[in-house]
Parts: sequence; C-alpha cells; structure tokens
Amino acid sequence: MRILFVRLSSFGDVVFALPAAKALKAALPGTRLAWAVEGALAPLLEGAHYVDEILVANTRIWRKELLGRRTREEISDFLRRGRGIGADLVVDAQGLFKSALITAAIPAARKVGFGWGSAPERINCLFTNEHVDVDRAARPHAVDQMLALAEHVTGKTGFERVPDVRHLVEREDPIVDEWLQRIGSRPFAVLQPFSSKVNKEWDADDAVAFAERLSRDGIQSVLRWGPGEESRAAELIALSKKSSSSPSILLAPPTTPASSARLAARAALFVGADTGPTHLAAAAGVPTLALFGPTAVERFSPVGPRAAVLREFPADYNRSGSRWPANAVHEAARRLLA
Repeated sequence: MRILFVRLSSFGDVVFALPAAKALKAALPGTRLAWAVEGALAPLLEGAHYVDEILVANTRIWRKELLGRRTREEISDFLRRGRGIGADLVVDAQGLFKSALITAAIPAARKVGFGWGSAPERINCLFTNEHVDVDRAARPHAVDQMLALAEHVTGKTGFERVPDVRHLVEREDPIVDEWLQRIGSRPFAVLQPFSSKVNKEWDADDAVAFAERLSRDGIQSVLRWGPGEESRAAELIALSKKSSSSPSILLAPPTTPASSARLAARAALFVGADTGPTHLAAAAGVPTLALFGPTAVERFSPVGPRAAVLREFPADYNRSGSRWPANAVHEAARRLLA
C-alpha cells in the first residue's frame, strides 16, 4: 500500500503525529509512506525508518506569494511528486482547510480524515471520503486523536503513544557534538523560555532565579534559543551574569528543530514553555517539565516516559505576580528528578 500522510505543521503537532505515521507503517506490511510537511519542519522526519519519502509543502510561503514564480514552480513540483506516488490512501491528520487542499490535489481511492465533530475546520471533511469522529472526552490528547486515524485504517489498536525520535537523537551534528564534548560530564539542564507565542513564555527573571537554585544542586543551566532569538538570548544571559558573581546560565549552541533533540538527550533535565523543543525533549526520554499557560494540558501535554506539567499560577498567587515562580518550578523539577 502507498500512503500519503498529511500533517503540515506545527512543530509540536508534527512530533505528536509521529506515532500515527509509525503505526501505519508497522501495521501494514509492505507499506510505503510519504509525508507532506512544511519545509522548515521536514528535518524532523529525515532519517525516520517509518517515513519513506518527504514532500515539502511550503503553504505558509505560498499563501504570501501566491502569484510569484517561485510559488508556482514549488506547487508544480509538489503536485508532480505527490501524484507520482500513486497513492492508494491519503490520511489527513491535520483537519484544516490548508491540509484539505493537499488532500484534494492527490488522487487516491481512499481519503481518511477527521469527522464533522472532530475536524478543527469542518470544511476539511468535504475533501475526505472516510471520516473518523474521535470522542474528545475519552481521548483528548492530540497524539491519541491522530492515532485514531491509524486505528481506523489498520483495524488495530494498542499502538505506542510516545513519539519515536531516535533518528534525531542519533543524528550527528558537528556544532552540538563539539559543544557537548566541551561541557564534558558536567550535568546540565536545558531551559526553553521562548515560544512563538508571547503568552506561553517564561519570564526571564523567573528563569534566572530558577537557574540559580538549580546551580546550588550542582546542575548547570543552559539556554536553548532558535532563529531570530539571538538578541533575546543575549539579554537573558546578561541578566544571569548581572544577578550572580558567576553566570547561572550558559548559552547553548545554535540548534535546528532537529538537532535540539540531540542536545536535549544529553541533558539531566529540560524545562520549557509549551513549545516544539519541549515536546521533542519529552519524546527523547529526557526528564521534562513543561510550563503550561493558556493552552489545554489535556490536549497538548508533553508525551514521554519522564514528562510533567506545571500549570501557571493565578496572578494573585504572590506579590510578584509570577506565572511560574522560581521556587515552584524548582520544587516540581526536583520531584521529577527524584
């Protein structure tokens, strides 16, 4: 069987979709699975033994430059490659209008997606011919909802929920590996205070105060940062140096979405906002503490063998109004490491 699996974005949701893709590949012998994904997230799939082909669909760029020459060429190439798969089945694991356009463009006898009561955007249902309505009360998590699609296709249950990211942890990265060699056997914790959404972020003062507590436990804190966050990272490191005679936080090497898994896998602890690298660390088996604010914990909590969540505190919890006070984060981290 030849399957096109559609989950274009976002970072965390692509991580959450890995179990469904792996389930389809494992439960249907001889299956060839291609995955349609945004170009920036394609490295998350490279090297996964359960993904045979990656089709890049830069829908975010295409929508901004719909009439541009580059857009026309990329869409034409995507359609050529997608139709060349000869798909027997398309599984739309996103349930949005943008994924529906991909699903509609690829010929296949079967097109499976979420039902009218489950699809995030109901218009998506018009482009699939087999609908899976997931009981959100019984299966609220995004991982389980996408696994329901695989269960429908395969007729099997009991699939592994933890995303398999061994291909990322094992992938050598010169920059990360050189940094790990320099830090040696010294235990460190990766901090991920930044997010694509401001209302998810960890306050810099609280992150520094937590790092100071962690240093007294003999664990060095390391700040992970991504593209476009260089200046903010520098400001946080400067704040760390200012508040102590020795910096409680070191700057991590530059990482991609994929190489952040290799960095996290060597850490003693990962503490971060509700964002992709945090979910990737949890999947890699690292003790991971996710700081949750406005998003639903039941749907988006990290999935891993040693993952925990700390919800934000009410604004009147203390005089500082901290959403995640350093002492509370430190206490939760110590419980996780116990």
